[in-house]
Amino acid sequence: MDNFSPEVLIYIQTVKNYFKTNKEANEYFLQDSNEELFYKHLGEISQKNFEKDGEVMLNKEQFELLRKTVAAITISKKPIKTKKSKKSKLFFEIPNFGQICLNWV
Repeated sequence: MDNFSPEVLIYIQTVKNYFKTNKEANEYFLQDSNEELFYKHLGEISQKNFEKDGEVMLNKEQFELLRKTVAAITISKKPIKTKKSKKSKLFFEIPNFGQICLNWV
């Protein structure tokens, strides 16, 4: 966050304070997402807005895209948990896919 203007840093802090006091907004925007990543991208978008229009605030569409993007990044970085089947050592249980067999020949 070293490259952000003071106006952007103030805006980020204002958003953080808002999320602390408004639990519904906090849940909607940060539910299972990486908060650090959310605020990093919030700052980057805000800085671009400030440089382009002189306004640090994100509009509704930008906030919604930010929420979806950070959620997608967070999900994609989570490791896939696999369970070995008790039936056979060749079969693995993958959530939402069922059992798969690895052919070792």
